[in-house]
Amino acid sequence: MKTQFKKPAVDLTDLAIGIVVLGIVVSIGSTVLIGVRDTNVANDIAYNLANDAALGLAEYGDWFDIIVIVGIAAVILALIFMAFGRGSSGASMTY
Repeated sequence: MKTQFKKPAVDLTDLAIGIVVLGIVVSIGSTVLIGVRDTNVANDIAYNLANDAALGLAEYGDWFDIIVIVGIAAVILALIFMAFGRGSSGASMTY
């Protein structure tokens, strides 16, 4: 007898890995950029570039909560669509 494993309804692995990677990039990236900015002279080209990049990452960090909420909403919508007929039942859609 062949053992059959149930497929999970929604795979959360990609969402979790994406959130962790984005969090690491933002936190380490901003730390490195602030360190580079502080080693240069104010209003120098390297200082301004590192400062602008650090400000951009900080702005991205402000949107991080919304990105997580949208990802969770996408998972919930996928579960709803799978539960109400457009899942893996093999039904085709006609127009």
